[in-house]
Amino acid sequence: MSCKSKILLVDDIQENLVALEALLRRDDADILFAQSATQALELILQHEFALAFLDVQMPEMDGFELAELMRGAERSKYIPIIFVTAGTGDAQRVFRGYESGAVDFLLKPLDPHAVRHKADTFISLDQQRKRLADQFRQLQQSEAQLREAVQAREDVLAVVSHDVRNFLQAIKSGVQLLSRKPEKLSDEARTAIHSRLSSTVDLMSRVIADLLDMANIRNGHIAVSIKPELVGKVAAEASAVHEPLAEAKGINLVVDCSIPTDVVHCDRERILQVLSNLLGNAIKFCRHGDTITIVVKRSDDDLQISVSDTGPGIDSKDLPLVFDAYWSGSREGRHGTGLGLYITKRIIDAHDTRIWIESELGRGTTVHFTLNRLEYNLASQTNAALAARE
Repeated sequence: MSCKSKILLVDDIQENLVALEALLRRDDADILFAQSATQALELILQHEFALAFLDVQMPEMDGFELAELMRGAERSKYIPIIFVTAGTGDAQRVFRGYESGAVDFLLKPLDPHAVRHKADTFISLDQQRKRLADQFRQLQQSEAQLREAVQAREDVLAVVSHDVRNFLQAIKSGVQLLSRKPEKLSDEARTAIHSRLSSTVDLMSRVIADLLDMANIRNGHIAVSIKPELVGKVAAEASAVHEPLAEAKGINLVVDCSIPTDVVHCDRERILQVLSNLLGNAIKFCRHGDTITIVVKRSDDDLQISVSDTGPGIDSKDLPLVFDAYWSGSREGRHGTGLGLYITKRIIDAHDTRIWIESELGRGTTVHFTLNRLEYNLASQTNAALAARE
């Protein structure tokens, strides 16, 4: 531990301070000076001292009075005090010194060996106290990390026991239906079961991927691979993937992108994951006839992507919670891990940009996020490179 101890020397005569400092100088301690009780109190407010040497005979406020003030303040009440005096060592003065809270009373001329020995003792005690305090802080951090690990385990178990078990039950039921004799199962029913099994496997894969992302986030920082990408192509791809789901539910899915050739710095797969989470949530909660719009536009030096819907909206009291882990807006039980928006925010954070949400009950929800846009001349060169790559 590199934290040095501090020693306070208080004497109204500069020569005495210099002489005492020469005796006490050491590598593991810093020595601070005060030539009055007032200066000493100011230093005590700014520093933590392992030991204080106080001259008894000082103008305005003597060493005894200073010691009594130190003992009366919570910050300085435990600082060991050693009185130093050139006066007589009569019993009454010594008794008053100890009564003021001193641990020792030294008479001048000082014995160098005795002074160093006493300083060694209290510096050693202070260093030990600092080590114990540091160990206590480490124990607290370890305890907090352990609690977090236990909570993470319980969260994962909750997801596995609820969602994954439901998925497995759905798969088991589908397999049992498919195992029936062909004459008891029409082609239409068989196709529907296959579709449901495929959808269930996709959802189960998404849950597992969310849990893996969650583990990576808890272990530090979610990984992103930043490259130049055509924003219009990314938006169109996200829309194409979710269009069948929206159409099946009678929801209009629209892309509003007037700048399809603008280039952004992003991790394409991660941004598609972000859009998948946002579009998936919107489709889940929107009703037949609702509209979901992906809006892409420039915003200052950045580029802003928004996923807006005309669905039921989110209660204002829930808005501060939407990016928390395991939060779910469903009022009809759990649907998925509740990690989608939590992971979405961490992905955007990893891009060093921002994400925010606006919503009102009965009037829909819009989630906005930004990406770093390349400058025009560089974007033009990048466009050509991307076109060639296509």
